[in-house]
Amino acid sequence: MLHISTTNNNKFGKHIIAAAKDQEKNGMFEKRSSSASPKQQLRKSKSLTTVSTGAKNIIDMTLKRRSTGCINRRSPSIYSTTSTTSNNFGKEIWRPPGFYEIPNVFGPDCFLKPDIKKNTYNLREYPTTNRVSEKPWYPVGPSTEIPQLPPLIRSTENEFERRVRKALSPKKIQVSNLDPRNKYSGFKEVAIKRCRLDPDREYKAAIIRELRIMSSGHSNLIRLREVTLWRDDVWMAMDLQRCSVFAVLCQRGIPEEHTIHIACETLKGLNYLHNKGFIHRDIKCENLLLGWNGEVKLADFGLATRTTKRNRDRLGTSKWMAPEVIREQYYNEKIDMWSLGITVIEMMDRVPPHYLVKDEMELFSTILSEPSPTFTYSYPTMYMRGLVAWLLDEHPSTRPSSKDVLSEIEAHVQSRLLKCSTSAELARFINHYLL
Repeated sequence: MLHISTTNNNKFGKHIIAAAKDQEKNGMFEKRSSSASPKQQLRKSKSLTTVSTGAKNIIDMTLKRRSTGCINRRSPSIYSTTSTTSNNFGKEIWRPPGFYEIPNVFGPDCFLKPDIKKNTYNLREYPTTNRVSEKPWYPVGPSTEIPQLPPLIRSTENEFERRVRKALSPKKIQVSNLDPRNKYSGFKEVAIKRCRLDPDREYKAAIIRELRIMSSGHSNLIRLREVTLWRDDVWMAMDLQRCSVFAVLCQRGIPEEHTIHIACETLKGLNYLHNKGFIHRDIKCENLLLGWNGEVKLADFGLATRTTKRNRDRLGTSKWMAPEVIREQYYNEKIDMWSLGITVIEMMDRVPPHYLVKDEMELFSTILSEPSPTFTYSYPTMYMRGLVAWLLDEHPSTRPSSKDVLSEIEAHVQSRLLKCSTSAELARFINHYLL
């Protein structure tokens, strides 16, 4: 219901009151509640009425205002100011450049609030009676005393590395732990031998023995340059040689004078090994390497063993084995002299004795039952045949040592009973047939 109070005595107000009452009776005005005072509503009505002062014209104007929705019109923008004072009307609030406000369109309770009612846990109290150590704790102070560290416990791999370093330290051979694939890629001056480590203790001892022999520095033994322990492998870097004696045999047989020279150089290396208490156990042409200047070096010490050990294992290459090795009897360094005699035959015949026998048991039976082998496809001198027969003595007790054979060959060479070439002549021979 619309209430309008008349505070002035003009006829304009009376006509408005009378028109409002008539419209209220006829139900033409909607009942609406307004918080504005009657004086403010009367003031609005005066501003909207412009020409006519009659009651009928006023009622028509009121209906038009209702139809256009201009009564109690609200501002559509949420950014408009709410101040209604005359001083701030039409003025903008100054803000610094870049300042803006984001309205909270969701309300104050749109985000989750932390639950402060959760249980909080406290650390348990440290028991002062149960001490981890009997010694009291000392705070940091001006004392210069440094506590001693506990002893370092090494694993099995570290123990193997320690033994390798101990074996090579007198020879000043470097032991590295870097990746050898980055070190030796494109490096053409060394030969690499890679051995996979095995947990067997004897196998590791054989690797250390081989490293110790190669690090001796003898001129007739292959020289070790560096050792790399990388993961489960041992990389041995050695001097690079031109070829092996077996590579020459693939082209042709070796003449007698060159065979004598190679045998003498091999005997020098064997004499050194035997004096140091080692047995090679695998002498053959594949393990005799030739240098660029005719050097002869003994290689592959993987089967080497100590002379102080009671050896009776059947190890080596079948066609080069001595009879006592085949019988698995106790043997000494004399087995290397038998293998050298078979190697001399191999150098001149291009193949070892019993080359056509493929079955191993038949081969062993032939070696033990038949006389000592001799040359088959070559024509050596009588003194050369006598030298091989001396080396292939079936009885180890009467078989000569490396020192005796070396001195006997030198005596025959001085007497011109045997011909022996030099290193330069051997190098020219190799260059002629390998180029």
